[in-house]
Amino acid sequence: MPKHRPTIADIARRAGVSKVAVSYALNDRPGVSPATRASIKAIAQEIGWRPNSAARALTRARADAVGLALCRPARLLGMEPFFMELISGIESELSARGCALLLQVVNDPAQELEVYRRWWGEGRVDG
Repeated sequence: MPKHRPTIADIARRAGVSKVAVSYALNDRPGVSPATRASIKAIAQEIGWRPNSAARALTRARADAVGLALCRPARLLGMEPFFMELISGIESELSARGCALLLQVVNDPAQELEVYRRWWGEGRVDG
C-alpha cells in the first residue's frame, strides 16, 4: 500500500513527461502521442491513481453531488422506514450515475435552508 495517494506528479516522474502531458493523456485531450498516452494510462493504473474529485469539480464546475437536508430528529430516521427507503432509492439512482449524496440532518426549517444555501455557495452540490 502506498504511503500517499498517487498524484499526476508521480505519474509524470515515472513516465518522464510533464504534469501537463499526464493531464492531457488522462483526460483524453489532444497534444499527446498515442504511445505516450497509453504509457501514462498504464502507469496510472499500475500505481492506483484515481482522479481527485475536488480538483475535477473545480475544472468542470460540477461537484457530482446532490444534497439532502432532512428536518427530522436523527434518532428517528432509523425507525422510520419511509426515510430509509427514500435515502436508499436516491442513493441507488445517484450512484448509478457516478454522483454522491450529501446528507445532513437538521433540527428546524431555518437550519435546513441555511444548509442548502451554504452547500450551494461552497459549490459542494449540483442540486
